[in-house]
Amino acid sequence: MKPSEIHRGSIISLHRVGRTNAQRARQLHICKQTVSRWLQRHKDTRNLTDKPRTGRPPCTTSEQDQQIRIAVEKNPLTTSLGVIEHQNLWKPHLTEANIEKRLEYALEFCEKPAIFWENVVFLDEKTFYSTNRKATKVWRKNGTRYDGQHVVSDGRSGRIGAALFGWVYASGVGELTDIGRGRFTGVKYVKLLEDVFLPSVRLLNPYPSQFFLLQDNSPIHNAEVVKNWFKAHPEINVLPLPPRSPDLNQFEHVWAAMEKQASDPLPLGSLPNRNAVIQKALAPWEHQRGRDAGQALCLKLTELMPRRLNSVIEAGGAYTKY
Repeated sequence: MKPSEIHRGSIISLHRVGRTNAQRARQLHICKQTVSRWLQRHKDTRNLTDKPRTGRPPCTTSEQDQQIRIAVEKNPLTTSLGVIEHQNLWKPHLTEANIEKRLEYALEFCEKPAIFWENVVFLDEKTFYSTNRKATKVWRKNGTRYDGQHVVSDGRSGRIGAALFGWVYASGVGELTDIGRGRFTGVKYVKLLEDVFLPSVRLLNPYPSQFFLLQDNSPIHNAEVVKNWFKAHPEINVLPLPPRSPDLNQFEHVWAAMEKQASDPLPLGSLPNRNAVIQKALAPWEHQRGRDAGQALCLKLTELMPRRLNSVIEAGGAYTKY
């Protein structure tokens, strides 16, 4: 351990009264080499302070530092993401079995042409909340913790959630509907397929006599009642995704775009309820329906499927950038 300035002065004082290096080391509880080094330093420079160090070079310029200060003063609740640090990347945990199944799936479908994926309908479910309830960091000066601009108020102790079911395909978004309260089961899923999905997908012009349906590998989707429903509808060919593979479901990116707009807290003063959460989630979805931007997004994501599969192969079944 580096001796303090007091210890360094004591080394010189004990030297002047005739103590040996061993005696000084025992008395100050430091090693003899340290005593010798500081005695030599004092003899050469008459200085017992640390030598100046260059330190780590700055990562930002003075101009960038000023821009950061201005941004923080303007919005103290801003995150440091994109300013001075990057958020850790989150990916689902992959076991060896998961990796093997992902690789097998990618090898099976990587040669499918783009027109194949244009005839695939992607299904998914998602729960939206009235507020994200995540802790927010604030940049502030000491002693300003309770200033109004540094406080995020919460009008209710709990948050309200609503689970939604929807589908998309190459030409745009389809239906998005409320799953309803209570536990989501295979019976509920079949009712959604029968009452919402099938009637809406049949409105496609032209309606494909045969098409593929891609869904994740959740236990609900694999329930016996669900399998029996698909057997009764031979025009639908199911493409179950391998486990832990959100990067192979283009719907995940549609959800991400929606959640960015829909998961912010509802305006202060409103009394959030379940219907308000549903309407907040539906707004960006309906904004994309029938619009060129929404169609372009879905088409682009569909065209990326071969690239996603090749990325899985290149990664040996492990994580990809998607």
